[in-house]
Amino acid sequence: MGPTGGALTVAARDRADLVAALERQRAAWEQRPLVRELYREWHGMAVGALSTTEGPVIELGCGFGAFKEHHPLVMATDVAPTPWAETVLDAGQLDLSDRSVANLVMTDVFHHLPHPGRFLAEAERVLAPGGRVVMVEPYCSPASYPAYRLLHFEGADLRPDPFSGGALSTAHPLEANNALATLIFWRYLRRFERVHPSLAVRTRERFAFFLYPLSGGLTGRELVPRRAVGALGRAERALAPLAGALAFRCLVVLEKRERG
Repeated sequence: MGPTGGALTVAARDRADLVAALERQRAAWEQRPLVRELYREWHGMAVGALSTTEGPVIELGCGFGAFKEHHPLVMATDVAPTPWAETVLDAGQLDLSDRSVANLVMTDVFHHLPHPGRFLAEAERVLAPGGRVVMVEPYCSPASYPAYRLLHFEGADLRPDPFSGGALSTAHPLEANNALATLIFWRYLRRFERVHPSLAVRTRERFAFFLYPLSGGLTGRELVPRRAVGALGRAERALAPLAGALAFRCLVVLEKRERG
């Protein structure tokens, strides 16, 4: 949806690649009602998780502007100038005052960050007490990991140590590792809690079993007939206890707390 990178200066060629990709995604969004329904449901989950702390709601990596359609008061930003971004913000070097932000919202952005630790440290700095990071991300379950790794153009790799200090991808805004949220907020959760003690994990919810992969997302082939959507939706709800084994997506909510 809204890929972003970790460097404030995006090369002209990389920016052109980003805008072209977002234009293709926007066209797919207009042509795929099931994808729109799914993302709007997830955007609703994100809005429901927002902090009521006083301050702005800032979207990082706004992509082609889908979240702002759902929540018009959000400030839409991206790592480079695009037709949908109101201003440019780098997730790893936020040009924002300390303790000034109520919410940082990200849809399909976190896994694009080459240095996620820099963003998390910046979130600790700029969020007001009680402020939140709300992110919707890919989740790598036993069912979804092979699909992300072998079939998705961004790929997925559960092998890196996300706290090693090295770059996890290049600074190109379209580079990504779909496994990043799974690594940090599930596999290495205890490490995350030690390294970022001011960010309490309030929500780790896994969802999207059949409909999302069969919808083709914004770049793949749509495989589900409309007449089957209702039955598949009911099946997903019935299988909710198996989310850890089946999920393709997750909602992660972090809340700023005072240390000590």
